[in-house]
Amino acid sequence: DKKKTESAAAPKPSPAPVKSTKSTMGAATNLDLRPKEIVVKNCTNAEELQQHFSKFGVCTVIPSGVGIIIGFTTRRDAEMAYVKGRIVDDQELDIEWNKTETVQPSQVAVEPIR
Repeated sequence: DKKKTESAAAPKPSPAPVKSTKSTMGAATNLDLRPKEIVVKNCTNAEELQQHFSKFGVCTVIPSGVGIIIGFTTRRDAEMAYVKGRIVDDQELDIEWNKTETVQPSQVAVEPIR
């Protein structure tokens, strides 16, 4: 009787955790395809905009048919400019994200793993 009681009360060992065999090495898990460019529609002074938006990061200024496109090196810099760069000399800028040149996944260069 004692053997039966002891074995019933003993906890069962938990199974070993299953390890995933799926490899994520080389996978582009943090690829951000959102635009890094904003368009200013109500100001035509490219030099003034260059000076204003350069405080948010390295940027390029390109006049276009829709307004002046301000391109940033990083999305973070572009977001800061979009949120905090709307006022120049007491004038509110009409700013939108540049959606004219979207990057498709097939256009992204990926280096092969060797």
